[in-house]
Amino acid sequence: MQNYKKLRTLRECLYVTALIGLGFLWMGSAYIVQAYRLLALGLPAVTVNLLSCGAYYVCQALGIGVVAWMFQRRAALAGGRALPVSVSFIAILCTAAAVYSSALWIVISAGGLLNFAIGLLSGCYITRLAADVPQQKRGIVFGGAYAFGSLCTWLIFLPMEGRFLWHSGSFAAVAIIALLSQLLIKPLEPSPQRDIRENEGSGFDKKLIILAAVLLFFFSMENTLGFSFPLGGAKDSVYIEFTRIFYGAGLIVAGVVSDKNRRWGAVCCLASLGFPFVALAFGGNAGGETVVWILAYLFLGFISVYRILLFSDISGKMRMPEFAVFGLLAGRLGEAAGTLGAVAFEGRPLVILSGVLFGVVIVFFFMLYQKIYAPVLPAEYMEQQCLAEYMKRFGLSAREQDIMGLIIKGMSNSEIANSLYITESTVKFHVGNIFKKTGCSSRLELIADYKLGSQSVQ
Repeated sequence: MQNYKKLRTLRECLYVTALIGLGFLWMGSAYIVQAYRLLALGLPAVTVNLLSCGAYYVCQALGIGVVAWMFQRRAALAGGRALPVSVSFIAILCTAAAVYSSALWIVISAGGLLNFAIGLLSGCYITRLAADVPQQKRGIVFGGAYAFGSLCTWLIFLPMEGRFLWHSGSFAAVAIIALLSQLLIKPLEPSPQRDIRENEGSGFDKKLIILAAVLLFFFSMENTLGFSFPLGGAKDSVYIEFTRIFYGAGLIVAGVVSDKNRRWGAVCCLASLGFPFVALAFGGNAGGETVVWILAYLFLGFISVYRILLFSDISGKMRMPEFAVFGLLAGRLGEAAGTLGAVAFEGRPLVILSGVLFGVVIVFFFMLYQKIYAPVLPAEYMEQQCLAEYMKRFGLSAREQDIMGLIIKGMSNSEIANSLYITESTVKFHVGNIFKKTGCSSRLELIADYKLGSQSVQ
């Protein structure tokens, strides 16, 4: 039975990985094709950047927001196959219009509708990550899927001396991959219906949701500003083909680390924002600056993974799929704001703006860190004192104390792992140590021994 559950979980993880990876592959390729088409029609690079990474990201955010609204109002439609299939065909038509039309207004309009569709589809895929994948597998599933989509988009870019996506024939490649992805959409079924009233008073924290969304907005804005810093001595060695490899590797590493411990993933995400400033300190030293930018692209994966996992975990715990997309929505709006800031400011003003925003991010980060990742203590003071005395008597370590407190609450190993953002195997290891130190052989005996001791203390 246990092996069957593991096999089923593995199958679901592989399915969601393929669904997200293939979806992001063709959507990312269509996004790039449309941007290159704008350049081919003679739009200045700055204008194309404002459209592609500014206005079009806002269109994606609108699409993501519509998915959140639909999961709240029409969950059966949002979670089924009809929505992603129909939107996929609309996106393919928009890509065709962008590639084959010579009218600039048609290409720009098709780009806006295409990115709205990309937002809708991204929202549909991300909710599947929260609903169908266990919390301790979400990092590697999303990181692996996004790395696949990112690296394969680069591989598609390579033919014709790196100009394949500039060519009208690229539409056929995008359309074929999009049609293949429909085979994965076919098995989708709506998630079980829920009564919104189930979550009333059950831990829904509006302030936490707002704080997390604001943090991710500023995170993404600061990241965009930082990656707009002048390259200096590394301008000849840091280019898209070169950085994609490290970004893909970073996504996988970020997924593994975040699944191991959410705290580590969060801290690495914050650390990633500092690399552009370190690169500036190297001045014209091409070697040192290149190494720092390589590390920056490796750590960039932590931001991409963290903003998805943060709200996927919140969504999974609350059983409210509409929250799963908030991380990507806030991220896209932040990237759009960062693009606008990078165009409006250059040189030293850009660095100063980014530095100020970095300070704001640190403040919001530690506010959220205290709310989400700080150890959970028992509510009643007397119980806290009794538990502390019991654990001190047997010399339990800090992590064993965290786990002991949750065992007393009646949590299973998997529930403890989810609560402390560690793996289930790590929980089992510490539970074994607790049994050895206390001389108990089971949870029931441990709880009974603790309660007997606490009664004598009281």
